[in-house]
Amino acid sequence: MPAVDQQNYPAPPPLDYAPPLKVGPRPWNGKTNGFSIASLTLSLFGCVGLLSIIFGVIGLRQSLRNGDRRGKIFALLGLSISGLLLLAIAVAIAVAVVRDAMDGPDRDAAGAIRDERSIRVVDLRAGDCLKDLDAQSGTRVDVLPCTEPHTSEIVAVFTLPDGPWPGSANISVYGEEGCATRFAAARVDERTYRLFPSVPEFGDWPEHRDVLCIADHRGGKTTGSVSR
Repeated sequence: MPAVDQQNYPAPPPLDYAPPLKVGPRPWNGKTNGFSIASLTLSLFGCVGLLSIIFGVIGLRQSLRNGDRRGKIFALLGLSISGLLLLAIAVAIAVAVVRDAMDGPDRDAAGAIRDERSIRVVDLRAGDCLKDLDAQSGTRVDVLPCTEPHTSEIVAVFTLPDGPWPGSANISVYGEEGCATRFAAARVDERTYRLFPSVPEFGDWPEHRDVLCIADHRGGKTTGSVSR
């Protein structure tokens, strides 16, 4: 076989080659991450929940990828504040549970209040004494045994019958009439006590329909029961 003279053949053309494209994070556009801002805003307004935490995590991840330092700081602040608020709520709940457990039940075997404590208005019963009626607000009241100084006593509790109740005025009239009968039966001295009903708000009907018949001592605090 004759020898092949390679010098008579041209060199092959070079192959076109380009390195693979690397897909990386998008460069920061100079704007603070919106998720980070939302997380911080929600936490500052006390809106601690799933959204503030989710927004913070998303904002932090995006800010770390694109170099948004301000977004990173906002996200970390939002997550930190949310965490601290959740911790405070958890501690408050734990303290309330422990305190209730240490105090024991609100009432003794006969149903009387054991000692001074705060209970819900809807849990009041006939014979309960209020420490200071004028100082009460909200959905809880301070009660204590009637043998200790107090301003008011729940003389009776009764439930409004099924409606319809076309207005709050009718509820008030029915409450006044019902309490008047019960005050008379308990022989409460009107010269010593101011007698009035506490009726449910018309907007709370029909979930709350109990009427409290309250005797408030005219001279301030007293001891004992209002009944003779």
